[in-house]
Amino acid sequence: MRQISIILFFIAFQILYSQSGYEIISSSEDELVIKIITEPLSEDDLRPFNLLIGLPTPNLPTIEIERSAEKSHSFQVNKTSPGAVWIHNQKVNDLFTGTLQISPAANPKTYFTDILLRIAFESTISQEKGIDEIHQSLLAPKVVNWNIAKKWIRPTTKNRIEKSNLPDGMWINFKIKNDNVYRIDGKLINSTIGTTSNLDPRSIMIFTGSAYGRDKTYDLSQRLVSESKVPSNMVEIPITIYGESDGNLSDSDFLFFYAKGPSGYDVNLNKVEWHQNLYFNESLYWLLIPHDSSLRGKRVKTGNIVNDGPLEANFGLTYYHYEIDNINPQESGLAWGDQSIKPSASIVQSIDLSHPLLSAKAAGVFGMIGNETSETRYKNTDHNISLQINNINLSKLNWSNIGLKSGSFDIEAGLLRHGLNGFKLTNESENPNSEPFFDFLDIAYQRKLIYESPFEFFSSIQSTDITYKIDGKNIIAWNISNAINPENRPIITLDNSYFRVSIPQDTLQRFYIFSTEDIIKVDDLIMIGEKKWNVLRSVNNNAKHIIIGPESFRTASKSLINHRPNSFYSSLENIYDEFSGGNKDPIAIRYFLNWAQNNWNSSPSTVLFMGDADYDYRNISGFSKMVIPTIQIGTLNTHATDDRLVAFNGTIPEMASGRFPARTEDEVKNFSNKIIEFENKINSESWRQKITLVADDPSRPEKESFELAIGKSHTFNSEKLSKLIPDFMEIKKLYLVDFKEVNDGTPLGVTKPLATQELLDIVNSGTSIINYIGHGNSTQWAQEKLLILNEQRNDIELMNTKMKLPLWIAGTCNWGHFDNINEESFAEELIRTPLDAASAVISTSRGISVTSNIQFLNRLFNEIFKNNNITSKTIGSVLQSVKTGGSDGELFHLFGDPAMMIPLPGNIISDAYVNPDTISTLEIGTLNISSDLRNGSGSLVLQDAQKEVSVNFFYGSKQESISFQRSGANLFKGSFTFSDGIIQPKFRVPKDISYSKDFANIRFHIFDPNGQEAIGAVSNILLTPGGPSSDVEGPIITFETKSGRLLRNGDHINRDSELKIRISDPSGINITGEKGHELILYDELLDKELFLNDKFIYDINSLTMGSSSYNPEPDFDEISFSVQAWDNANNPSEVQINLTIVGLDKFELKNVLNYPNPFYENTQFSFELTQDGEVKIDVYTLGGLKVKSFPSSFFSQGFGIIDWDGRDDFGHLLSNGVYLYQVKAQNSITKINHIGRLAIIR
Repeated sequence: MRQISIILFFIAFQILYSQSGYEIISSSEDELVIKIITEPLSEDDLRPFNLLIGLPTPNLPTIEIERSAEKSHSFQVNKTSPGAVWIHNQKVNDLFTGTLQISPAANPKTYFTDILLRIAFESTISQEKGIDEIHQSLLAPKVVNWNIAKKWIRPTTKNRIEKSNLPDGMWINFKIKNDNVYRIDGKLINSTIGTTSNLDPRSIMIFTGSAYGRDKTYDLSQRLVSESKVPSNMVEIPITIYGESDGNLSDSDFLFFYAKGPSGYDVNLNKVEWHQNLYFNESLYWLLIPHDSSLRGKRVKTGNIVNDGPLEANFGLTYYHYEIDNINPQESGLAWGDQSIKPSASIVQSIDLSHPLLSAKAAGVFGMIGNETSETRYKNTDHNISLQINNINLSKLNWSNIGLKSGSFDIEAGLLRHGLNGFKLTNESENPNSEPFFDFLDIAYQRKLIYESPFEFFSSIQSTDITYKIDGKNIIAWNISNAINPENRPIITLDNSYFRVSIPQDTLQRFYIFSTEDIIKVDDLIMIGEKKWNVLRSVNNNAKHIIIGPESFRTASKSLINHRPNSFYSSLENIYDEFSGGNKDPIAIRYFLNWAQNNWNSSPSTVLFMGDADYDYRNISGFSKMVIPTIQIGTLNTHATDDRLVAFNGTIPEMASGRFPARTEDEVKNFSNKIIEFENKINSESWRQKITLVADDPSRPEKESFELAIGKSHTFNSEKLSKLIPDFMEIKKLYLVDFKEVNDGTPLGVTKPLATQELLDIVNSGTSIINYIGHGNSTQWAQEKLLILNEQRNDIELMNTKMKLPLWIAGTCNWGHFDNINEESFAEELIRTPLDAASAVISTSRGISVTSNIQFLNRLFNEIFKNNNITSKTIGSVLQSVKTGGSDGELFHLFGDPAMMIPLPGNIISDAYVNPDTISTLEIGTLNISSDLRNGSGSLVLQDAQKEVSVNFFYGSKQESISFQRSGANLFKGSFTFSDGIIQPKFRVPKDISYSKDFANIRFHIFDPNGQEAIGAVSNILLTPGGPSSDVEGPIITFETKSGRLLRNGDHINRDSELKIRISDPSGINITGEKGHELILYDELLDKELFLNDKFIYDINSLTMGSSSYNPEPDFDEISFSVQAWDNANNPSEVQINLTIVGLDKFELKNVLNYPNPFYENTQFSFELTQDGEVKIDVYTLGGLKVKSFPSSFFSQGFGIIDWDGRDDFGHLLSNGVYLYQVKAQNSITKINHIGRLAIIR
């Protein structure tokens, strides 16, 4: 009997909290039934979304669709797609999967509120086996029918690895730029190796990467060409050596061979296509001189002579391609052009053609790239390009985007001529904003077989024998149809040269004609020497975590490798050598990681890309600082993604990845030190129990009425996330709609500086996660400049977290745009900041829609807090586990180490309770916690019930409002100790409660000296009004230094000192922040109020006394401020203090006096020291006789006193009169003297 599972909860982006979502009705081995529910708030909610379905076989099953409740909508939906369609089929981590795209829209004007999908699976034998860590961490969260699909996992059998067939020997490499026959002289080889003895040229071999000069990245990352396994690294190509028969390589000997460069024509299914290499400009080849001279290299073979055939031709089909990549108009993606064409302007491109056959027609294709002089919102400027030759129209192109556009054309016979041919392109667009780029021109024509220099041609006919007549002498003809194994064709020489071939059926035959005198010489050989090709391409390596960086970063990364268990550093240079034959083909990274996961003794699951990236693989701009390449996707709606470096069979990642965008070794060292310091010394403070949700306001930059819903969605979607966060986490909400506007006089006008200050205060005080939803760009949050990074303002410099490093999650456009050459993104600069600012950043590299963003964030937060708990997965595994292969998921990048844990506490206590569970104001409650921890400390926060608030705002000239749940006030915040497993801290309820019918909440965090910790919450606390209080006195307010020195008016403190404001009262201190009862510090010099409610914390195990810290402005030489506080019975107090600031590096003796003066019986010497030091006092008569000496004593910084009873060193009372006293103060550097007068009157 097949198992069936009825799922009654919502998965992934839950319907309860989103405008478009799904519900699993039933899931079995036979059928999956899904219900789609849509309630759109914006056009984004009607866009298609994807689900990943686990399958028993590679075959995509049929889908039955039932639609109901079709409704109209007023949104602008330009395109619709079928209700449900398979868009991708991929094996992911040993499970066959299908990506199902679902569209709620019926047509541009209507949608279905309910869609029921029935997916019938093929029958197969199900047996749950082979489930390991990588399946649970990366696969389970993203497959919607995992409960059944996990039975269909088929672990990959480790490939049987054949021993490398590359002989040992001396390796020499050289570079090739174009498809051609190349020559290497014996003299160059001999001079490179430095000897000619015992070098048998018959053993010489030449190798190149298995892609034979080309890149594989484009096909595998853009076209998603299927490739079942990692290909062999190197292939040997045949060569011809003149003079090898004598067994000795002399200087006059030479070898030649056919080689492919990075770009050129390839034949695909009888179709000749140009391959433009977008990743490297030179192809690497390897010459091997084996140690074993008896080995024989591959040689070009000569084919059999073909008898006279029925046909003879002196022409053949040839191709000419012109393409110069000078500029990437979008500074993104893979669209590279030559030069732009303004409206009514023309360019003439001259093409050099060889001996076109005048009686034959020709054909061609030309390409353009859309571009705008001034960028428009939708990038839909109309473009209109015409192509002419000799004033004869060939073709026209019309399009309205910034992507590629190509058009084919025919050329009438007789129009092409030998030599230069001018092709004229004219921009005929009527839109002055049109400025497209010329991309390429490709011509196919019949040419006469006249030899002047080497050339290639294709046979124009098939299925016959044919004799080709070449107008030339002393030539060689190679059949390069199989380019990796060319064949020499016998030449029949009469007046001219002839060769005969048999043309097979349905194949294109390709020939290369050359003379040995015209072969291009290789002039530069680089001696490598002996080389190992299986350092990485081995089965003996073990690692769970890989760091990929350049060889120059290896030493700087060593500390992180040593810190992270079971880690492995792989240099990019080694990866290129072993997986792409030394060519800088980015796909080599994917090959390596695929190999490691499927062939190493232990399979790695995480990879850190240690290096920056940009879009300019070939450094065409001259400013590229590419360290570790990423994958650029597309030519329209482009983006960069690292996911396709770890997606081995398509677009769905199979490893967790992260990137640190390092540019220098110092940045690598700083990052490594930060991660190590953070993980080794992460403290047990309560900041890790806090999550901050930040939302853009709804007013700007939306303009149209239909965009209001988008503006409101930032707050609404943040509210949805808040409902996914368990009650044992504190949620700090910073919604911009809740802050006052300030007009700063700039064109954009409105800022909200108080919101920025509060955000920085939150960051600096500590929070585990910061999530932002709203508008932004690569260097800014919100049009109101909530955060910004530019030459005038750098908010990162205002961050001082003291290693309380948060994880930043920014669901906004471009904030993680890491591949821009001319600008560094905010996300990059955050993670680069040494020992500060961020532990990791998750953000998007390009723009993202509202719905795609919240759907992804919902999945992410669901995974972090799965089952109302805290994930035990690494941060990289959490992120990749919610990616399903869609382009929206590819936009989210992790900047940081994927093997790091999210900075959240680990263990959850769920059975704590409060006694009594109903507490009146001013009463004391007890929190009871059961835990395995025996001795330690803890903290707790009592928080009032949430309350719904409505905030008004102006949208244009119209007043609107938005509602959300505001967190309740903190009623008590204290710390405690415990021993012998008894954990029963107490707390007091103030008068200022909300009197809500909803429950209050108490969160706690406990930890022991061994670093073990746990958190929890009690959420069923009912607060009620209590009786009147007899307490009518306000709290006592005092001031002290961080070291505990009591401060009084006129005291001196060091610059940059932290002050403590200590407040005590028998009823406890009111920290609720209720209006009129705030804990306020007023700085008189700055004329600024500072609310201290959130900074106040009770002393350990105290209900009556606590403190708040304050850091005065360092730019003043004095401090003057007052503090107002209320006790829990709402009695106020206010105290003012004035202090003088002194330099940290200056030792001074101040305010020396004795009191009383004159004195009768006793007096007291008082003074102040600006630093710790020794103080000695001597008393003299006016004649200079020393009568009393006080021995040197140590005094701490601050106020000091020495008492004197008026007696001399012998104990006798001194006579009446005037005396002098000398105070001597000194530290290890400075000595200070002060002389004063005193009088004795009896």
